[in-house]
Amino acid sequence: MASFQSHRKGFLWDLRIGTAQEASIQLEDGLAPITRGLKSKIKYNRNNIARIQLDLKAEADRRPGPWQRFRAQPCIFLAQSLYAWRRYIPAAPLKDPISVVCISDTHNNKVHVPDGDVLIHAGDLTQSGSFKELQQALDWLRSQPHSTKIVIAGNHDLLLDTQYHNIPDQAVSGRAQLDWGDLIYLENEKREILCGNGRRSNVYGSPYSPRHGNWAFQYPRNKDIWIDSIPEGIDILITHSPPSAHLDLLKFGCAHLLNSLWRVQPRLHVFGHIHEGAGIEWIYFDRLQLAYERTVAAGGGMINLMRMAWEFAIAWFSPITEAKCLLVNPSIVGGLRDNERREPVKVII
Repeated sequence: MASFQSHRKGFLWDLRIGTAQEASIQLEDGLAPITRGLKSKIKYNRNNIARIQLDLKAEADRRPGPWQRFRAQPCIFLAQSLYAWRRYIPAAPLKDPISVVCISDTHNNKVHVPDGDVLIHAGDLTQSGSFKELQQALDWLRSQPHSTKIVIAGNHDLLLDTQYHNIPDQAVSGRAQLDWGDLIYLENEKREILCGNGRRSNVYGSPYSPRHGNWAFQYPRNKDIWIDSIPEGIDILITHSPPSAHLDLLKFGCAHLLNSLWRVQPRLHVFGHIHEGAGIEWIYFDRLQLAYERTVAAGGGMINLMRMAWEFAIAWFSPITEAKCLLVNPSIVGGLRDNERREPVKVII
């Protein structure tokens, strides 16, 4: 690291000299021998700049490998590996199953959406939350053939947050003019939906996520906004924030939301927000899961890891039962530079 810092200082020094030399050369028609030397030095500096920029971009685009993650947090790495190896059986669909198509974090992108009974968008329809972006996203969602389409906002959907004050008055006036059509918009509320096969399901949706920057629908990380808001008897939970320790890169989810997830125990929890956490995960609400979550919350620790290893051994030699809840992070935008596009996730519950 020290050599990189030293190299970086040299790079900045050369860049400053090169800029001054370039300016002087542009002012003179004739080039003295010494000026020609300076011109070649500028070309050398430009090559250095281009090479360093490519090196930095390659470093930013490189995901840390297993060895790097182990060296950074060995106990967390081992706990995550153990938890990934647990045996599970997906929960069997009910006698009247419904297909749910899940998307999130489209950020103005329009992707092919497969057919299904229910379409869920878990927030961040837009990039900057303007009226134009929102209406275009709503028009795209309205054009989908699903009989039930449910939408929540995300932290990028600024116009939808009535408590967000950094919006011009003329833009705020357009909030009521958004055409939602047949879309069901949920903002901290419960709704019963009736599917085409006659099945009824209780759905709760909330756009909130822990504060990170100056965005919409945010709350202090140490505040529990979920304990009194998510009611019992929910079949499908939709939040923009992930719960802590699950599909959240192990550091961006909400611990209070995780506590309410244990309390409510829905069949399906759909969320987004953390693009690199995209995926699905079955959970059991059992002692192994609890030991894993406590290890993550504590930032590791050998004692926590040993307790989790004990619970893992018990679960390994116990009869396998069906999982109780499916977690889905269907973020469409992905990649370390948000330059990847993923497919929607379709599940049967």
